[in-house]
Amino acid sequence: MDGLPLDGLRVLDMADERGQLAGRILAELGADVVLAEPPGGARSRGYHPLHDGVSLPFAVRNFNKRSVTIDFESPGGRPVLLGLLEGADVWLETTAPGRLAALGLDPREITSRFDRLVAVSMTDFGQTGPYRNWAGTDDVVVALAGELFRSGTLERPPLLVPGSLAYDVTGIMGALAALSACWQRDTTSGRGQYIDLSALEATAQVTDWSLPNFSAITANLGLYGEIRSGHGPVYPLYPCADGFVRLVILSPRQWHAMRAWLGEPEFLQDEHWDSLLGRMSIQADVLDPMFTELFAAQKMADLATEAQQRGIVMTPCLGPADVLETPHFAERGSFATVEVAPGLVGPMASGFYEIDGRRAGWRRRAPAAGEDQGALDGLWSDPPTAGPAGEASPTAGTGASAAPGLPFANVRVIDFGHGGVGVEAARILAEYGADVIKIETRTYPDFIRLVSGSEISASFTSSNCSKRSFGVNVKTEEGLALVKELVSGADVVIENNSTGTMERMGLGYDALREVNPDLVMVSSQLMGSKGEWSGWLGYGPSTRPVGGMTWLWNFPDGGMPPGAQVVFPDHVAGRLCALGAIAGLLGRRRQGQGGHLEVAQVEVVLNLMAQYFLAEGLAPGSVQPLGNRRAQGAPWGVYRCSGEERWCVITCRDDADWQGLRRALGNPAWASDPALDSADGRHRAHDVIDAALGEWTGTRTDSEVMAALQAEGVPAGRMTYASDVPEEPQLKDRGYPTPIHQPGLGDIILEGPCFRATGMAPPIIAPAPGLGEHTRAIASDLLGLGPERIEELVSAGVLEIDRPPAPEA
Repeated sequence: MDGLPLDGLRVLDMADERGQLAGRILAELGADVVLAEPPGGARSRGYHPLHDGVSLPFAVRNFNKRSVTIDFESPGGRPVLLGLLEGADVWLETTAPGRLAALGLDPREITSRFDRLVAVSMTDFGQTGPYRNWAGTDDVVVALAGELFRSGTLERPPLLVPGSLAYDVTGIMGALAALSACWQRDTTSGRGQYIDLSALEATAQVTDWSLPNFSAITANLGLYGEIRSGHGPVYPLYPCADGFVRLVILSPRQWHAMRAWLGEPEFLQDEHWDSLLGRMSIQADVLDPMFTELFAAQKMADLATEAQQRGIVMTPCLGPADVLETPHFAERGSFATVEVAPGLVGPMASGFYEIDGRRAGWRRRAPAAGEDQGALDGLWSDPPTAGPAGEASPTAGTGASAAPGLPFANVRVIDFGHGGVGVEAARILAEYGADVIKIETRTYPDFIRLVSGSEISASFTSSNCSKRSFGVNVKTEEGLALVKELVSGADVVIENNSTGTMERMGLGYDALREVNPDLVMVSSQLMGSKGEWSGWLGYGPSTRPVGGMTWLWNFPDGGMPPGAQVVFPDHVAGRLCALGAIAGLLGRRRQGQGGHLEVAQVEVVLNLMAQYFLAEGLAPGSVQPLGNRRAQGAPWGVYRCSGEERWCVITCRDDADWQGLRRALGNPAWASDPALDSADGRHRAHDVIDAALGEWTGTRTDSEVMAALQAEGVPAGRMTYASDVPEEPQLKDRGYPTPIHQPGLGDIILEGPCFRATGMAPPIIAPAPGLGEHTRAIASDLLGLGPERIEELVSAGVLEIDRPPAPEA
């Protein structure tokens, strides 16, 4: 692909705090993104951590953009804003629901006036529902979305996630929604549209299948574990000479390799210990001491290297300084030493994507407020282009208003994904209309399909709903040829196999481009496809230690990080892959070329934690584990409420929030100390405030605490469990919990959409396929095979068909 896929796309970015990553990602991929800030600059320019007065979170999420200032609340500023919107493709905004409408700038109305414009409103809870006007912060949204309840252990409070998980996922989904609407405009509808995106729903989507698993297990009278257990038995950490390592042993092959490393003890030779469930009975008392003794004298990087050479999944738990010094990241160009603000040079995580082997990332620092004001006159005054040589959709500019459809109805995707990355990317495209064909075989099945002991599981259903399944053994000559023929008629291929696997099967990008030169391919490997550690094996939780996140996700007093039973960043990486695929399709339409986009899963972690690595590079030794407090405000934390393991996140951003909290508490005497009227005073008295505030929350339910504080405008959110989600008022009001009947499993609840669009039909959320369920239909309809030939290939083991589902409990 020549250039970047979004070259020529114009984006007006009014996102502040939440969703700022949307514009940065679009800029990474080539879009001309212009920040429209209020006079004096965006509020987020003051967000911590700061270095010499520069907001590092702002610097990280706003590079590659330009900046102008517009007082859109003044009569003179509104025409300037409207003039820019008339020439824009995309408008990103995060103002409170109804605020722009009150100024005569209702995004929904403006997309009707400027019929090419795609407007995306990203708010904490969406434009509708009982919480629409509630106050939010990233930590409040994380708690309410169901991401917090598995973080930490029962010995201490639930531990907040480092970074800005909710608001960054909101940005990723905002960019994805915007590009989906641009594709629909340019290929079918000819019109832009308005999109209402909820940070709460976007974050709930990435909570690791907790909702479908809860619904499936409880529907079958089982118990769903919702008690915090740290790393748990699946993703444990072990101490070593200079830190910790994460060891993951799931398959018998991995266990046999680990057993050999232990010296093949006789008492571990029984086949009973080959399964994870079998080993759990001896893990704490027998295996953990053996592993600890083996690892004690060795350094974490050396241990991980030897383990990986043995075929064992292990990664080191790196701190920020370690990450910046890691040769693998240097070889990959994961960081660039660049100017991050005028006169300030430091290590910047260089972006999420590689395109055709080239980094699509940092090109220019985040702008100063109004730095590009001189370009405001005449900016985007010429009409934007929609396709090759400016060719627009047949209905563009005609006032046509087709019934809402799905943007990818004419797109075919071949899905080689497994686990939680590629499959999530393909799921999103399937929900929005693409014909997604999942390539599967029983000789090497998707392990998530099998985790419940049959060929279907709740996790698999979630990530593979709405797809078709083609059962084929590509290790046979006939199977490989059939798959290549499918690829020849496809638009997109998605895969997240181990580095080199696709090439060894004859299905690497170079081979597939020969049969389909226009193909857009998206690949995602654990550590990326190049670099010293590119061959490492692992799962989502394997990237967090080596990406520095596990070290940061700890209490300030240090020690072994308590851990969280989550597969992050799998679902986030999957969304970035889907976004990349859509950008690739738009680039192909604009440039006439396909391309190969890559997302290294570990670099998802690095980019989402980038502000901490930048801080460490600018001031070595300054970054420490965060715990539950934040420099952004005080009090800030997770507070115990009445009831069993019920908690509420409370975040006071400023003096106004503090006054609201005092009112909610009835203005108690302890809170009337004048020293607490300033942020500095509250930070110094954080322990005292926490003790008094904890007494108040401890006598009230989590919902009572949340409601009392929100009534005074204080951002607060209860820690939601998966079992709370089906009846959670805001999610329920917006129709997020989505019940389906999954053959072989029964009635379960899946994650619903996180955005609603005026020009899109509701997404398709249908059951996941059985393995090979659509093999015959695909072989006949797309490959032109007759019934007799199909049955011959089935008998020969080339093609595979669905087995009858097991009886539902």
